[in-house]
Amino acid sequence: MHTCNALIIHCMDFRLMDPIFQYLKERGLTGTCDQVSIAGAIKAIAENPQGPEAQVLFKQIQLSKELHHIETVILMNHTDCGAYGGRKAYTTLAEEREKHIADMRAVREYILTRFSDLSIETVLADIGVHFITA
Repeated sequence: MHTCNALIIHCMDFRLMDPIFQYLKERGLTGTCDQVSIAGAIKAIAENPQGPEAQVLFKQIQLSKELHHIETVILMNHTDCGAYGGRKAYTTLAEEREKHIADMRAVREYILTRFSDLSIETVLADIGVHFITA
């Protein structure tokens, strides 16, 4: 049986690959964390939790839970995300951060309605700055 500690859902943006590795390394999760990489990370669930893209993400969580016995899901969005329209879609960085944090909190609740025994963490990667636990 193969087990791991967590599943991370993050954006496919190439700018995140090294920071995500560092983040996982600092938390002791390298080699013991399933990863789902999709444009916009959790945007599909936030916009339409019943839609087909959201169902794909829910299926990944279900499989990771069933096959690898995860206990934690990490939702990681990032600023300047093209799927969200990039920085130009917002008047201020604070507005952009608020949107991502609100989406991640909403998605945390959607996930908990299906998987109430999982712990859900939210992290906002501020491109060019650092990671912010949301």
